[in-house]
Amino acid sequence: MTNSANKSAIKLSDNDFEIFGLPCQFALDRAALSASYLRLQSQTHPDRFANSSAQEKRLAVQWATRVNEAYKRLQNPLERAIYWCELRGENPRGQQSNLPPALLMQQMEWRETLEEIDGVEALEDLLDEVAAEKKRCLALIAQQIDSENNAQAANRTAQALLFIDKFMIELTKKLEQLEDAS
Repeated sequence: MTNSANKSAIKLSDNDFEIFGLPCQFALDRAALSASYLRLQSQTHPDRFANSSAQEKRLAVQWATRVNEAYKRLQNPLERAIYWCELRGENPRGQQSNLPPALLMQQMEWRETLEEIDGVEALEDLLDEVAAEKKRCLALIAQQIDSENNAQAANRTAQALLFIDKFMIELTKKLEQLEDAS
């Protein structure tokens, strides 16, 4: 919402970081993000505009939606990294075929291992290995974004993280199936 007394009023077109008054970087102060979210929610919640004009009500809904979407995106480290890349003209969700050869080999090894697994313990071990790689990639992307400001490198790492997240979902589903079967 706009405030004529505030010359630096945020706009619907502002990026997520600007909306919350945060630096455009990977590492975020989660407490500042939450505090800003609560403040914006209290200012923009549609219930506050119940007695307002139709246009003001519509704008309040747009703001509430925009704030919620931005908050959800910035809360999630992978989504935050993807968004940062997109702000710099990269598209981590596209061109998945441009993954580094080492990651492609790792994916093939993990898939082969998954095909051979028939026990819960072995699957948990693989899940731990993939989770460790995810943690390593999150540290790497933090460096690529915050220290190096390298959108292309961050884009490649975000693509790797997208695969890792998808694979972890597969592993979790298989783990649930094995646990249900036993």
